[in-house]
Amino acid sequence: MYLIVFFLIFAFGVPVVSAENPITLAEIDSQHEKCQLQTGYQAIASQIEKVLASNPNQYQWQWRQARTQYSLAKKAGESKSDHYDLCILHSSRAIDLQPDSAVSYFYRGLCRGKQAEMKGIWASLGIIEPFQEDMKKAVELGPKVNHAGPHRALGKLYLELPFFLGGDSDKAVFHLKEAVRLAPDYAENHLGLAQILVKKNNSTQARESLHKLIQLTDNTQDEKLLSLRKEGMELLENLTP
Repeated sequence: MYLIVFFLIFAFGVPVVSAENPITLAEIDSQHEKCQLQTGYQAIASQIEKVLASNPNQYQWQWRQARTQYSLAKKAGESKSDHYDLCILHSSRAIDLQPDSAVSYFYRGLCRGKQAEMKGIWASLGIIEPFQEDMKKAVELGPKVNHAGPHRALGKLYLELPFFLGGDSDKAVFHLKEAVRLAPDYAENHLGLAQILVKKNNSTQARESLHKLIQLTDNTQDEKLLSLRKEGMELLENLTP
């Protein structure tokens, strides 16, 4: 087995998952960070599945599978809902195993929200409340998770919800400012803050956030960052002088 593993690594330069040479958390994180294609996320999900088949009680692998399923949902077509279901399943398992895992609450809330949004049932308080509970728990346990993701998610929720369902521009500003404070180099935080500042007619601060967004996305080739940059520049162009 050692000779086979050595040959595969030497010949193809790829990691091999085996009892003697298991994939590590750091390797999975590195693969996920670099990945942009659906096939790549599928490969990551398969590697994690192999680990969980023999070690199902490791919450670190459970929430990473949730993260991978969320990424797959963003790339999928009709199967989005299935991936969100798996994301919720694995993040819930991670929470059962480690109740103080902020990142697990974050991904469960994120996938609950995305699934509800996809089905067009944000108007149901039965969906909104679990989302809020998960994100508030994530804020309590680890507000810096995913570049201040829990604050960003709550800020977007309060920004997008109508007033009669709990929309609140002041709460949106608070959470998005917290996201920027905790993760000032994450472009999406600045876009979210600019959007709510525009809604509150605060053009001066909105422009500052948009300039920071453009600065952070300068010379990038990343598809997501390019999309954020385009959205930010369009918003900036529409601001009154």
